[in-house]
Amino acid sequence: MPFPDDESDTKNLQIVFATAKGKVRKNSLEDFSSINSAGKIAIKLDPNDKIVGVEICKDDQDVMLSTKNGKCIRFESKKLRIFKGRSSKGIKGIELSPNDEIVSLSITNKEKIKKDTKSDGRFVLSITENGYGKKTLNNEYRVTNRGGKGIIGIVNSPRNGSICSSFPVIEGDDVMISTNKGRVIRVAVKEIRTAGRNTQGVRIIKLSGDEKVVSAIKIDDNLE
Repeated sequence: MPFPDDESDTKNLQIVFATAKGKVRKNSLEDFSSINSAGKIAIKLDPNDKIVGVEICKDDQDVMLSTKNGKCIRFESKKLRIFKGRSSKGIKGIELSPNDEIVSLSITNKEKIKKDTKSDGRFVLSITENGYGKKTLNNEYRVTNRGGKGIIGIVNSPRNGSICSSFPVIEGDDVMISTNKGRVIRVAVKEIRTAGRNTQGVRIIKLSGDEKVVSAIKIDDNLE
C-alpha cells in the first residue's frame, strides 16, 4: 500500500483495517506516519482472526467488504468513527453467517452518473476459486449501514466455489490472477462479462485437476 509522498497529506487521510472475522477499524493515517524497524501494533486480533485488508481512504469515499460466501456490504467511510488508539479490536463491519469470512476490503468513490446513463463506468470485479467471475456496475452495490448482513455480490455455487477476491475496476484496467499451482494470467477487464449481482459469472481462467485461484489483483502499470 503506497504511503503519500507528502507527509502533510496524512492529516486529511484515514487508514482502514478489516479482519477475516468481520471487524473493521479506522485510524488517522498520522498514527502510522512514523514506524521504526521493530514495527508498531496496528490492531488487536481475536484468536483465530487475521487482517485481510488495509486501505487508505477519505471521508467522502465508501468502504466495501466482500466475503468468501459471496456477500458484500458497502457503507460510508465518514460513518466509521476514527479510533484514537492502535491496540483496540475494532467494531463489526458485517454480520457474518456461520463458516463465512471476509476476503476483501475495498475503498470506492461515490457514483457521479450523468443524465441518460446507467453508470459512471466503474465496476466491482468478483473472482472465485474455481476460475469464474464477472464485473457488476458499481451502483448496484447500494450504500447501507455498517454491521448489516450485506447483499449478494456473486452467487456462491458448487461450480464457482468460494470467492477469493472482489475489488473496484474500470474498463481500461487489467487484472492478474494467480493459482495455487504457481500459474499466473493477465486479463483485460473489458474482456470480462458484465452481469448483475445475483449471478454466477463466466469462466475467466481454465483450471486443471485440483488447481484453485488464490488471488486476483488489479495491475497498476503506472507504478515504477
